[in-house]
Amino acid sequence: MKIFLLGGTGKTGYEVLKQLVDRKYSITALVRNPLGFNLDGIEEAKRQQVTIVKGSALDKDTLEDKMGKCDLVISILGTGTKNEYTEIYSEGGRNILEAMRIKGVKKLITITSGLIDMSDPSTDNFFLNRIIRPNFNKIYYDQTRWETILDDTKDIEWMCVRPTYLTNGDPTGDYRVKERHCPIGGRKIRRSDLADFIIKQISPEPFIYKKPVLAY
Repeated sequence: MKIFLLGGTGKTGYEVLKQLVDRKYSITALVRNPLGFNLDGIEEAKRQQVTIVKGSALDKDTLEDKMGKCDLVISILGTGTKNEYTEIYSEGGRNILEAMRIKGVKKLITITSGLIDMSDPSTDNFFLNRIIRPNFNKIYYDQTRWETILDDTKDIEWMCVRPTYLTNGDPTGDYRVKERHCPIGGRKIRRSDLADFIIKQISPEPFIYKKPVLAY
């Protein structure tokens, strides 16, 4: 299976890339600066599974050209922790969907955040409402716009994963998943376990058109 990966240069995206390689997938990774991107964390013998191409999700024409023939698109695009105005989710997402339509690709896995759903009783507390959400409101705003676009998309089989607070560490394989709202008491998820869940969704389809939240 051939996978087109966006956001592979970030901590979470690189973890997804490594696990895709370990599971013998063929990956085309779109990055803005190929010269600054290395595969040091991947065994040399496996690096041939990865093709690195230059481009940006905000450049619609380049995105369409580089996507080529693939079976699935995985977008781990994000802005890190910088709370600045962005359209990387919404405008980048629109471009991804349009390129997929043109190329005939029918399946997308993307991510936002476990904190953007204000109807979630599990995340309704003083600390999250008064400290965390205001400090990342610009990021959450664009993630919400992206999810709205997805809600109106029926010709692409999408799944939007909502991770809780991301941490580092080896995968545990022991995490909880709940549709739309955070598992009760859950606050964190390792990037490695998030990657594990994402890759496990490549074949089964229990979360098509859904927004699973991950936490321990």
